[in-house]
Amino acid sequence: MAMGRNLRRWVGAAGVLAFVGLALFGARHLRDESDGHTMVYGRDPALPTLTFYTTGFATTPQLPFWEALGSGDILEYCNIRVVLWKNLDDLRGVLLAGKGDLWLGHTEGFAQAHAAGAPVTLLLISGWRKFHIVTRDPALQDIDDLAGRDLPFAPADSPAVFVLTALGDAGAMSIRFQPHEPRQLALLLHSGRVDTALVPEPLASTLLSRDASLRVAGSVEQWYGRRTGGPARMPIAGMAVHRETARRHPELIAHLVAAMAAAAQRLQADPQVGVAALPPAFEAYIPREIVTRSLERDPVLLQPAAAVADEIDGYLRMLMPELMASARSPMADPAFLWSPP
Repeated sequence: MAMGRNLRRWVGAAGVLAFVGLALFGARHLRDESDGHTMVYGRDPALPTLTFYTTGFATTPQLPFWEALGSGDILEYCNIRVVLWKNLDDLRGVLLAGKGDLWLGHTEGFAQAHAAGAPVTLLLISGWRKFHIVTRDPALQDIDDLAGRDLPFAPADSPAVFVLTALGDAGAMSIRFQPHEPRQLALLLHSGRVDTALVPEPLASTLLSRDASLRVAGSVEQWYGRRTGGPARMPIAGMAVHRETARRHPELIAHLVAAMAAAAQRLQADPQVGVAALPPAFEAYIPREIVTRSLERDPVLLQPAAAVADEIDGYLRMLMPELMASARSPMADPAFLWSPP
C-alpha cells in the first residue's frame, strides 16, 4: 500500500521528531559544527571520549541521558562530545558512515540503517508514547470513534497512521487519513477549519498550550496496547551504539546504560529534574514549558533493548513486514540488540 511504501522509505533516525520540530520552530538554530554545533563534557585525558549524535528537538527519549550526565554519573567513566546533527540527510550519512559512538533516534530508523549495513546496535528504548488525537469535538472519546471520519494528521510519513491501518479492523480501516505538514495542520486547527487531528509530541503539547478548546481524546499507544494485548506503549525511540564501540568498551557501555536507567528512575519521581538538566541551548529548539507539558502524556521509561526484545520485534514486524521477513531482518542478527557483558 502507498502508506507502507512511504513509511519504509527511511527518513532517518528521529525523522518524525525532527521534522515536526523544524516545521514548528524553524531551522534558524541549525548551524555548522564549527559554529557552536558541538558540546564537550569532561576533559579527563585518562578516560575515553564518546561522541553522541542527537537533536535539540527531542524531548522525553533523551532526558535520562542528560540527567545522568548532569549528575556526574556518566563522566565518572568517559568524556562526552555531543554533536547536534544539522538535518536528516546529515544524520543519515552519519549512521551509514558509522560516525560517532552513540545516536538518538527512532527504532525503525536504526533497523533500516542496520539493514543498509550501518554498524548499529540498539542499546535501549526510552521513547514509548508519542502519538495523540487532539480534538474539540465533544462526541469524540476514543480512536474507535473515528471510524468513517476524516482524520487530518502530521507529519505526512507518520508511523501512527501505519499502526492504525495495520492493526485496525474494518472501522479503523475506514478512517479517511489526510496528510498535512505540521505547520499547515496547526494553522487549520487554530482557524477552526479542522477540529480533530492525529499529531505527535511535541506538536500535541504545542497545540494544547495555544488553544484551550483542544483536548486529548486518546493515544495511538493506548489503542495499540488494547489491540495487541500488551502494554499501552510502543518501542518508538531510543539510543543506539556503534558496534565497535560496544565491542571495545563493553564495561563502559554497561555503566552508561546503568547510569541512564538510574536517572530514568529518578525522573519518574520528578520529571522536572530532567527538563532542568537539558542544556540551556536546547531552549532555542523547543521551549522548556512544552517539554514539561509533553511529559504529562509521555512518561519517562528506559529499558535495555534486550529486555524488551519481543516488543521491538512485534513493533518492527508491523511497521516493516517485508524487511522483517527477509534475510536482512535486524532481529536475525544477535548483535542488533545490546546485551550486558
